[in-house]
Amino acid sequence: MKAQLLLASLIVACCPSPRATTTPPPPAAADVADAELAAAIDPFIDAHLAFRPSWAVELGDHAYDGQVPDRSAAAIAAEIARLRAARATFQAFDARELSPRRRVEQQLILTEIAKELFELDVRRRPYRDPFFYLFKFSLNAYIARDYAPPAERAAAMLRACEAAPAYYAQATQNLEPALPRAWLQAGIMISAGTIQFLGGDAKRAFASLPDEALRAKLDACLDALAEHVGAFRGALERRMPDATDDFRLGADTLLQMLREAEGLDLDLATLERIAREDLDRNHAAIVAAAAAIDPRRDAAAVIALAAADKPAPDQVIAEATGQLELLRRFLVDEQIVSLPRPDPIEVRESPAFMRGNFAAFSGAGAFEPTPLPSYYYIAPPDPSWPVEQQRAYVMSRADLLFTSAHEVYPGHFVQGMHQRASDSRVLQTFEVYTASEGWAHYVEEMMWDAGLGGGDPRVHIGQLKNALLRNVRFLVALGYHAGTMTVEDATRLFVEKAFTDPKTAMQQAMRGTVDPMFLGYTLGKLAIRELRDDWMRANPGRSLRDFHDAFLSHGEAPLAVTRRLMLGDAAGPPLHRAR
Repeated sequence: MKAQLLLASLIVACCPSPRATTTPPPPAAADVADAELAAAIDPFIDAHLAFRPSWAVELGDHAYDGQVPDRSAAAIAAEIARLRAARATFQAFDARELSPRRRVEQQLILTEIAKELFELDVRRRPYRDPFFYLFKFSLNAYIARDYAPPAERAAAMLRACEAAPAYYAQATQNLEPALPRAWLQAGIMISAGTIQFLGGDAKRAFASLPDEALRAKLDACLDALAEHVGAFRGALERRMPDATDDFRLGADTLLQMLREAEGLDLDLATLERIAREDLDRNHAAIVAAAAAIDPRRDAAAVIALAAADKPAPDQVIAEATGQLELLRRFLVDEQIVSLPRPDPIEVRESPAFMRGNFAAFSGAGAFEPTPLPSYYYIAPPDPSWPVEQQRAYVMSRADLLFTSAHEVYPGHFVQGMHQRASDSRVLQTFEVYTASEGWAHYVEEMMWDAGLGGGDPRVHIGQLKNALLRNVRFLVALGYHAGTMTVEDATRLFVEKAFTDPKTAMQQAMRGTVDPMFLGYTLGKLAIRELRDDWMRANPGRSLRDFHDAFLSHGEAPLAVTRRLMLGDAAGPPLHRAR
């Protein structure tokens, strides 16, 4: 849940088809075209990050430390104009004249441009969605990793803190009077979490700073900023009487989002069919796994019994740590994927403000000048809760095992490791949802198929519960935005088909109102699985690790681009056999 870490924690575009060819261009032409494209890349990325300085800091580009986004209406309009001009610049390059690496970079940049134009100009998120502001700016990057001495990070955080009130004032001014009720509810809740962070983790991070004057200024600024966030929260609360239920994109806009933000051109009927087919496949498999454990009992009862195999609440960190050791050994022993760098990963207890989700991943930025650890966050239950509530909150061992595979080995962490090993600034910076979350979800089933769990049906149930949750997300996103499903319908579907408890079902249903792309887990998985099968047939004698390494060498590029580069133009688009 890399790109959606804050969302999952707290509430719980199509690039033009490239004219690529498998025949390489003449060396001289490729050299010239590559050089011209390269000359355009750095200015584009610099301007892109300047509008998004918080993201730059998370990437490890600390030239942007202390900066706060300008979200005035004039700045937003200027960014839309910049993106349109950049689109014309990068579209002007003939992909046939580019080397394969530059072709990937061109298409990834064009997809990033299309995605951002869709968010700013089509969905109009700066004017419609409170989460746009709460997700795009945070002080957490200054305390999450020791990328610089504490005094240096504290001074940068102070600069950002002092500039942040204007940002929240812009947010209040930009947001329209009548907003979707679900988005307001999410914004109010996340604002409360931000206030908790400012008065808690943000202060504690530098509580032992020797510079008393700096510490005093920072504490005072954090207190003042908490009041400004509180004022923003109040502005959202005052909009509640005029709130609407208009969170739906509409079917045509949903398909446009997939074309422009993901490079996937599919019709609604095809999407619905492949979503239901994969749900039916996984549902049949989990019923079979339950029958293998106890054929005399109802499948739901057996699944609930398997889910009761949990570590003690005070042992969840140790359980996750042990799972990472097991998974890493499995990757190496079974030759699943290469690990190109010795990047460190640490299991940590989630900060208080991130504890809406049991497990999450936070990767070290690709531009950090020195190696820094990535974090696998686990949120143990509150010890003040009753014992039964604590046990109910904890994931089962099998569920956690495949969550660990998704987040770390060989999921987001390994994918990020390959990106950090790349020499391409473009591949290190940009991603598409279906390539990122699609890969992390794909590896869950792949690891089971490769032998993780030794065929134990109780372990298989853990993998399948994760898959069914994503299957239902896919159907919910389609149902919501085509206007055929209510929040109540979605909640019921999570309970009946994904075997979730009612509270989790409601959280998932609410997430779908603000995150239409949570359909991308299954959609991306299916596209990657199809690519793997086609590539293995076209490359007899090559190994699964060969496929995974080749796939990851293209970063988190649009899956249509990666497919074309790995199989050639004759391969067809992703999911072509499902059309």
